Amino acid sequence: MQAMNFFAGLLLLMMPEENAFWTLVGIIDDYFNGYYTEEMIESQVDQLVFEELMRERFPKLASHLDYLGVQVTWLSAPWFFSIFINILPWESVLRIWDVILFEGNRVMLFRTALALIELYGPALVTTKDAGDAITLLQSLAGSTFDSSQLVLTACMGFLSVTNAKLYELSEKYRPDVLLIVEERTKIGRQVWKDSKGLASKLYNFKHDHESLMEERKSAKDSVDGDASKSEPRSSYLEELLSSLNADSEVDSLPDLQERVGWMKVELFRLLEEKRAAVLRAEELETALVELVKEDNRRELSAKIEELEQKVADLHQGLADKKEQEAAVHKVLMQLEQEQLITEDARKHAEQDAAEERNAVIVLQEKYEKAMASIALMEDRVAIAESILEATMQSEPGLTKVPSPPQTQLDSARRKVEGLLSFGLKWRDKSKGKSEESTEGKSNLSTQDKENPGHG
Repeated sequence: MQAMNFFAGLLLLMMPEENAFWTLVGIIDDYFNGYYTEEMIESQVDQLVFEELMRERFPKLASHLDYLGVQVTWLSAPWFFSIFINILPWESVLRIWDVILFEGNRVMLFRTALALIELYGPALVTTKDAGDAITLLQSLAGSTFDSSQLVLTACMGFLSVTNAKLYELSEKYRPDVLLIVEERTKIGRQVWKDSKGLASKLYNFKHDHESLMEERKSAKDSVDGDASKSEPRSSYLEELLSSLNADSEVDSLPDLQERVGWMKVELFRLLEEKRAAVLRAEELETALVELVKEDNRRELSAKIEELEQKVADLHQGLADKKEQEAAVHKVLMQLEQEQLITEDARKHAEQDAAEERNAVIVLQEKYEKAMASIALMEDRVAIAESILEATMQSEPGLTKVPSPPQTQLDSARRKVEGLLSFGLKWRDKSKGKSEESTEGKSNLSTQDKENPGHG
């Protein structure tokens, strides 16, 4: 079969001739048994199985193909027969063959075909003609250079396609295929028999043409005497012509010769028209392929431009994001510095407050000591006054004058009170300054947080 040439070519690229031959035999017997026989039963069964899987998974596409009059086997038969060797790029073909040989069955064959339908099904739905659909799918399949995406889509997207399911569907369709093959065989044998009989009649007619001419002349010379001799030939000729054309009656040999000549001319004319039609079809196919390639190039160029624009937008967005991140980082650094300054100011304020508390404690201690000394001096003054009064009472001539100790006591008390009030005022004043400085720094940090762009 012609598809086996692709296998042989692929294997000859990988190994010597003898190894390639036995590898081909092993692959055909183990993986594709019944595929390349005369009846091709297994290949027909697989086509029916694939058609059911595709209709189950892609009902919209199947309806569109039915509308266009495209049979699924027109699309999938070349894939299955050649195992994608002349359909996909080499890298994709080798990846698919790796999976097929590793798994040891034809499951990857169905998964890959379904993956191609999934990848290019949306493009097929847009076609409006059967030829456009087939040509477009062949062109798109030939441009499947991303083998990783194809294998991933086939293996992960169609996990439900298993060997057990394929076996079940094959058993479902195999009796129908066997029945169709048997009917075709019977029809072919009957046609072969009929064609063989017609060919033998034409052969006999060709070789008996001269004898018929002689019998025709003898029949004209002796109508009565030789009628019995010419009758078998004439009946044979009439039987031959009636078998060739049942609707026409041939009365004479010149008419038959003219008809044969006309049939030859008509046959040559039909052959010439057929050859011209084949050439025209090839030209149209080539033109369609070129148009599809041109359309694909335009679509790919448009997609590439769109992707480049998207990439440029993404780069611009990334640059803007980096600028925003830099600005936010700068603001955060400023806030962190201000927080450190505020923390240092708070520590200094706490230290100042602690020093002021110590100074107040020291002043309070001094005040208490001064008060104690004042009380002691008051006691002494009281004693001195009592002594003075006693002295004055004992000596009536003396005048009463203010005692120096009382004056000293008052001056000392005034000094202590003035010192205490000065210390308290200094403590309140320093505490007010520290609170104002802390409040001003907090207000400054709040303003920076509200206006981060001015930093």
